[in-house]
Amino acid sequence: MRYHHKILICICLTALLIQGCSVQWTDAIKYGSVTKRSATDIVNIDIRNKLIIVPITIKGKEYRFLFDTGAPFSISKKLQERTNFKTLSKGNIIDSDYNKKKVNWVQVDSIKVGNVWFQNQTAFVGDFNANPIMKCLGIDGIIGSNLIRQYNWTIDQETNSLWLSNKTETDTISEGVVLPFKTDYQYNIFVDINIGTATIKNVLVDYGSNGSIALSDDIFTLLEDKNILSEPFIERGINQSGIIGTPVELNRKISYSDSVRINNMRIKNVMLRTGKTVSLGNDFLSRFKVTIDWNSKNLYLLESDKMRDKSSTAGFRLGYNLEKGIYVQSVMEKSDAYDKGIRPNMKVVKIDDLDFKNGSDFCDYVDHTFNDQIFLELINSKGVAVKYQIEKTLL
Repeated sequence: MRYHHKILICICLTALLIQGCSVQWTDAIKYGSVTKRSATDIVNIDIRNKLIIVPITIKGKEYRFLFDTGAPFSISKKLQERTNFKTLSKGNIIDSDYNKKKVNWVQVDSIKVGNVWFQNQTAFVGDFNANPIMKCLGIDGIIGSNLIRQYNWTIDQETNSLWLSNKTETDTISEGVVLPFKTDYQYNIFVDINIGTATIKNVLVDYGSNGSIALSDDIFTLLEDKNILSEPFIERGINQSGIIGTPVELNRKISYSDSVRINNMRIKNVMLRTGKTVSLGNDFLSRFKVTIDWNSKNLYLLESDKMRDKSSTAGFRLGYNLEKGIYVQSVMEKSDAYDKGIRPNMKVVKIDDLDFKNGSDFCDYVDHTFNDQIFLELINSKGVAVKYQIEKTLL
């Protein structure tokens, strides 16, 4: 696998209640029912930037929703304006960058996924254009944890398939690993994993993150002290991975491990990074065919036979805002990009065949695939255009 270290997004959300609303969030989150049309239904999914996009139907019209076990069910402001669903409550959300924002919670009368109808579901109304990366994804909402908990799901990213079932897929059970999970009031999924001799408890299963494994600073330091991790790379600059989209300062460690274990299954070449949540993102989860069985509160993981190569990185990530345009958000120390002088906040003129002064935009960058050699033209702190030819860095 080639990890381009280009786009990182994590939509993990926590919901908070504002007192005095007509319906309390702790009650509203429990709303919803399912009309089961068949024992098993299969939906074709789109995987973009290591995130799962699912076609769904609301009021006869098809939309694109992100599949995300780390966030509540949500619809876009534009979709709410079109449908005018009943407002149940008002509250706050806190995203993965710990930014907080007031939102309305509404009752979605029905949502169709495949041939399965989910009725009277509680959703917050989100602004999916606030984060420029999410804007490029073009999603209309999030299939979130409070909806997901009402059915069993099998996610097979090798065949781009999502299975909805009122039973569990038997091949995943018989051949894979069984991993019990716990949930919270928001129906997030938490598991325990092992890294070396350390047991990491209450790890969020977060399909809304396209990262690998995120750990707190304390856990990461503990693994370093036990010599479980190789010497880390340091990434500094700005992070903008949350749904609210407000940039925050970034100072992150990144390392790799061959000693991640789920029960007796050992997984090699796994990226570990520090973050504000302790979670398994889709870069890690995509290694498996995963069944989420809510009846037994188990995950069933069947490992892919596909080999993963040693990962490489461009060594930098780009961001966008109205004031700066497209700019360097962060740079990884010890990378070729860093050694050749690329630094955060440098304005980007060109990258490979993308020319941002002549038609290319940020979404073109989001969809761009880097080769081993990368060309950039940047504006440095003195306002001078400088050209760079860099190589990916092996991690």
